[in-house]
Amino acid sequence: MLRRHVLAPYRGLLLFGLSLVGFAQFVVAIMLSFTGVVLHMELERWLPNLCRRLIHRWLGVEVPRPYRPKPSPPVREADGWYHGDQLYKRTFLLRYRRRHDWIHHDPATHRDHIWELLTPFTGGLVAALPVGLFVLAGFLPVWAAVPMALFGLALGPIALDAYGRWSVSLLGPSDDVGRIWTWIKDRLQVGLQLAASFGLSLVGFGYAVAGLLAVYPGLMALLPYATRDSRRLVNLRRRQIGEWTGVVIEEPYLPVPPPPPPRPDGRYQFGKKLYDSPNHLVRMQVLVTTVKDPATWRDLAWLVLDPFVTLLVGAVPVVAALMGFFVYFWSWVWSRPIALFTSFDLRMGWAYLADFPGWTWAPNWSSPIIGLAAAVLALFVAKPLLRLYALWCRLMLAPTKSAMLARRVDQLTETRAVAVDAQAAELRRIERDLHDGAQARWVAMGLNLGAVERLLDTDPSAARKLLTAARESSAEALVELRRLVRGIHPPVLAERGLGDAIRALALDSAQTLHVTVDLDGRAGAPIEAATYFAVNEVLTNVAKHTSAKQASVDIRHHNNRLRVTVVDDGDGGADPAKGTGLRGVERRLATFDGDMVLTSPPGGPTTVTLEVPCALSSPKTSPYSGTA
Repeated sequence: MLRRHVLAPYRGLLLFGLSLVGFAQFVVAIMLSFTGVVLHMELERWLPNLCRRLIHRWLGVEVPRPYRPKPSPPVREADGWYHGDQLYKRTFLLRYRRRHDWIHHDPATHRDHIWELLTPFTGGLVAALPVGLFVLAGFLPVWAAVPMALFGLALGPIALDAYGRWSVSLLGPSDDVGRIWTWIKDRLQVGLQLAASFGLSLVGFGYAVAGLLAVYPGLMALLPYATRDSRRLVNLRRRQIGEWTGVVIEEPYLPVPPPPPPRPDGRYQFGKKLYDSPNHLVRMQVLVTTVKDPATWRDLAWLVLDPFVTLLVGAVPVVAALMGFFVYFWSWVWSRPIALFTSFDLRMGWAYLADFPGWTWAPNWSSPIIGLAAAVLALFVAKPLLRLYALWCRLMLAPTKSAMLARRVDQLTETRAVAVDAQAAELRRIERDLHDGAQARWVAMGLNLGAVERLLDTDPSAARKLLTAARESSAEALVELRRLVRGIHPPVLAERGLGDAIRALALDSAQTLHVTVDLDGRAGAPIEAATYFAVNEVLTNVAKHTSAKQASVDIRHHNNRLRVTVVDDGDGGADPAKGTGLRGVERRLATFDGDMVLTSPPGGPTTVTLEVPCALSSPKTSPYSGTA
């Protein structure tokens, strides 16, 4: 019993020292976590595990390790390694990503962080209290020092037990603590985003000054160069706001019109002026478009006002949180224990609210309370403030209705031209196939029948041979007509839908083709036809230009978008610029506001994703997944 009382203060002092090491480790971990470095988080678990062992040895209380097991090694699928929907060619980044998710999604990681953050001035301070009483006894008279030392000796096991209970509540398996820390960490990250917004707004203000100088008479020609760099920053902010808050802000800028063709005299006309070189004409078009674009002046107004907005919604809350926690609360908590060993005062005369004008009413004891309340309040309002800032940016930077209408008109004009060209090319193809195929056979059949009429009385055997040849020509012409009809609109597509039409393509494919269909109904006939021929073109490219042995087609409908994903195990390196096939697919889908995404690294695999916005009709019949 006496040995326990004698060792308890020293053990408490050791645990207090470890809590200080834990806090330093916590600060480093937080700084690294925001940079994406996660390997350190597994290494920092040595300290909580050491405290678990010490608590078990000294107090007899076992604290289980609540960490989730390490992720299993990745398993390669047919076309590569997957992590969710992301495909990886090599396993290094995949292993890092799996390790990142394992550590960050483990609630025990968050409990360790809370323990490292809070223990130095809670459980660790209680554990070191007996040693503090011993040190204080050294400055007292003998008649007071002896009772103080005896009290510290008696308090040692109790303080050590209190430290153990505190650590068990944090380091043991408890999802509540993990949820609290996740909430705190999310708010801290939002605070960093608000601070970054304020810093970037100051950079943007410099671009605003350059833009305002370019508006000065005589310097207007420099406006496109000033807006070119500022638009990069503004587009960066649009993307960041979308990633941080989900508030999507589209680009509102008007496209520069193409230069007019040269006149018969070789000169170029722009308005009422003539130019000898198209280069100067292009510069004038860029300048006029930039000046007439409302988004140019909206960006400039936003760049001027943004520092003042981010100062209110970003810098002030972040500074209030940092000042309230570290200056007024943290320094107050640590000033008393440090004063036991040295005359240095952490507060240094500035950690009192009463030192500031307007706060003379605040007593000194209220400073840490108000500081902590300000830090907690800043955490609560950080996310709404970031959302409010995103809405402000969308109000200033999103395209207006007139700009959206103009962009939509340009898009429809372009897609209409593409559709007209595609239709004309299709009609020419049909005319050529009819002229060179069925029409030629029908002409030959008519000539044979005329010869039959002449030979029927004089040479019946020859007439019979010509009739046989005419019948064969008729059958071949019918086959060619059916093939032509299938090229225009396959009957299986009209009767059975897109899924069965793709399966029919798979039956004629030279590669092993896996087809997966999960549709709740049928899309419109034009969209089904466009998607069918787009997939047909992609599979034709796979057969002609790759060494793929197998491929897969996945067809599904999600969020009012029809998505078809074609993956092959070929050698990759596909590029739409090298041929007309993939360009034709893009043009075909663009008619319906669809798009194509190509991923084809050298060495493969190649993934082509086709998406078309549409709604489905009729109830779902049956999903199917098969191999043709």
